[in-house]
Amino acid sequence: MELGLVTDSASDLSPRFLEEEAVGLVPIYVHLGGRRYKDWRELTPDALYQAIRAGAEPVTEPPGVEDFAEVYERYLQIYDRVLSLHVSGELSKTVDRAREAALKVAPTRIRVVDSGMVSAGLGAMVLRAVEMLRKGAEEEAVVREWERLKHSSLYFSVADLSHLARNGRLPRFGEVVGNLLGLRPILRIEKGHIRFFKVAREGAVPEVLARLVLEELQGKPARITIAHTDAKSEWIEGLKKSLEGALRLERGRITRSGATIAANVGLGAIAIHAYSIE
Repeated sequence: MELGLVTDSASDLSPRFLEEEAVGLVPIYVHLGGRRYKDWRELTPDALYQAIRAGAEPVTEPPGVEDFAEVYERYLQIYDRVLSLHVSGELSKTVDRAREAALKVAPTRIRVVDSGMVSAGLGAMVLRAVEMLRKGAEEEAVVREWERLKHSSLYFSVADLSHLARNGRLPRFGEVVGNLLGLRPILRIEKGHIRFFKVAREGAVPEVLARLVLEELQGKPARITIAHTDAKSEWIEGLKKSLEGALRLERGRITRSGATIAANVGLGAIAIHAYSIE
């Protein structure tokens, strides 16, 4: 049975890559300067970063039911069934719109899954599914692996918590902690929510993120994704080197987050997602 994959732009996987892997992309919208753009397709990370530096305060909007329906109808002309994996429903109504579209188009042929993740975590789950399907895995095996990866580790730090607080994705108390001089918050994704975890000295953020991941993996072979919104290059390199020297690294990648993520975390954010290969 031919199985197609669909995701959204919160996966931080480029349209070109997804097209090469035959994964359908439903972009999240970004409102900026009085216009509405499709993330990644009409608004690149660079363009968004530049706008934020100039003082813009972008706002995101979930795709419409019609956006999903168009992709589903197109994919069902090629595939028997579609697996549709999306950003955590606790952070966005994207997955709700996907479910509405699936009911409208072909409820028995489309399976919508809430990843419980975002950015590097969601992207890693999509990449894992691509790999498994290439090797002939069945739908249920892919879904079981996704259930396992929902419990994987995604830690991140932001330069300014006001973006998350403004968009209602973090309680206001976190903004106060995050704005203390010389400290930065460490957050994590837990059951689909963003949770405040601890604070760290600003210069120690890469070391703290690396240590958290190493403690959780406990020497198991691992896959790592580092995602960032124009974070300091020395932080990215420091985090990379810390992991390479201490991990049984099976695969690693570094990606810049798109407009959906940057609009909600601001510039200077850095994240790490890790999971073990069992």
